[in-house]
Amino acid sequence: MPPDQQLLSIIAGVVIFLLLVSIRRRREGIRHALRRAIIVEATYLGVVYILAQARRTPLESLLGGIVAALIVIPMIRGRSRHIPASVRRKKIAEHELKTGKKFDSRKYELDHEVAFSKGGSNTEDNLRVVEKRKNRSKGAKSPWWDLLGR
Repeated sequence: MPPDQQLLSIIAGVVIFLLLVSIRRRREGIRHALRRAIIVEATYLGVVYILAQARRTPLESLLGGIVAALIVIPMIRGRSRHIPASVRRKKIAEHELKTGKKFDSRKYELDHEVAFSKGGSNTEDNLRVVEKRKNRSKGAKSPWWDLLGR
């Protein structure tokens, strides 16, 4: 196999691996992981291409691309845990209408149905009001039916 074809095979393998890993995530977690993978891959490929055009050896080009990708990774902003005030107010109002009781922040809190750490979003369809004790005991575990994909 020619060296150029080997390089393309390695790059394709890395891209496929990153996509398969990101499929396990949910909603905005998928978007964030794909965005991050695309930025890192584009940086890597761009630097490798530029160094190859500058007549560097293939090893120098590959190492330069890896170093550039490693420099870019910490610069990519992470997902925000902030729940917008409008969404928070709406879920609290729904809870008060459904139960007929006033929302007590010492007793209740907003819970992610699909845990934020598992890729769950901060949208209305993924949030609910539950007792603090129940939410804190749940941790980042999702319900078993969530494994099947809603």
